Amino acid sequence: MPGPVFLEGDAVTLRPIEEADIEFVQRCMNDPRVWRPALDSNPMNRELGSEFFEEVLSTEENVHCLVCNGEEPLGIVSLTGSQYGPDETARARGAELAYYLAPEHHDEGYGSDAAARMIRYAFEDRNLRRVSARCGSFNDASIGLLESLGFEHEGTLREAAWFRGEYHDMLWYGLLRADWRAER
Repeated sequence: MPGPVFLEGDAVTLRPIEEADIEFVQRCMNDPRVWRPALDSNPMNRELGSEFFEEVLSTEENVHCLVCNGEEPLGIVSLTGSQYGPDETARARGAELAYYLAPEHHDEGYGSDAAARMIRYAFEDRNLRRVSARCGSFNDASIGLLESLGFEHEGTLREAAWFRGEYHDMLWYGLLRADWRAER
């Protein structure tokens, strides 16, 4: 059963991830329609799911929420610190947005709603200045979601992602609070 509502979107709620949700996370992360675009090629058994819950999803440094429609879990949306470390994140006032939905909930608008609500939280409640995101150049759905939310393509890491037997570019996107406010 998902935890209490933390944030409400138009169609989804964002809730703390609880230990009881590990099975859902594990199911998603073992589905090739999730792990291939996420570029995470290792299987996740119950023990690894528990470690992931303890070491990643349950830390205070980052924000990880279960995306739900009512009581039904749909996916996860996260705000994580800078790849350069917590000191750099604090100085730059930025975080990275990440998300995935269970494949049966793709193309229903839930991902856009969850990401939009997390972005609003980042700017209004956490006082961040920028939110970044990255995805493989092969991931048209993620590119479309980011661009629909006002993110701008800021850079390309050439052939930095291995996906289905080929190297692909990794795309970096960014959204500044000033630009987000202007679009509202």
